[in-house]
Amino acid sequence: MKLAACWLVGFALVAGCSVSHRSGDFACEIQSDCASGRTCTDGFCVAAQADASVQDSMPPIDAGPPVDANLCPTQCTSCSNDSKICNIDCRLNGGACNGLVKCPEGWNCTLACSTTNSCRNGVTCPVGRSCTITCSGRNSCSKFMCGTGQCNIDCTAQDSCTDLSCGPACACDITCGLNAACTNLTCKSRDCNLPRGCTSLPLSTAACNTCLPF
Repeated sequence: MKLAACWLVGFALVAGCSVSHRSGDFACEIQSDCASGRTCTDGFCVAAQADASVQDSMPPIDAGPPVDANLCPTQCTSCSNDSKICNIDCRLNGGACNGLVKCPEGWNCTLACSTTNSCRNGVTCPVGRSCTITCSGRNSCSKFMCGTGQCNIDCTAQDSCTDLSCGPACACDITCGLNAACTNLTCKSRDCNLPRGCTSLPLSTAACNTCLPF
């Protein structure tokens, strides 16, 4: 009996010790005993914890490429970046031409006043850039002045073009179709007046066209 009891005690001790033995998969003595992503700590390969200091030193997530300054301005319905032309078609901009139409600075502007009563509440042409306006919507184009660049206004629609001024334009042409109103037009000078419209061609002086290249 004593021998059996001793055997049982010895077995229990061995079994108890076996519980505390390290698993063969995770036991380690040096770091090379552990698989990638684990660290040898207190004899076991444990999963490595993310180091907050390392995370803080990581570069920020890239928010994408920088915005290109040549991208089409929001008020344009299309653009030609090579020649810096902003196209605004009143049929395509959701009625924005019913209010003040503002061409973007630094761009040549091509404006199609193609809907009825469009461009009657002002047009702002870009400083030093060309402004080409087609008044093809009935009763379109009224009450605005050209900017300092070259200005060309083509009045093709019925009752279009009233109270327009060439203002400080370096050259200004206002061409009137048969059905256009073309009333109260102010050309660059009396030498630039036509019976219906304005011209940039020098009739008697060079004052009608003094634009410099840009």
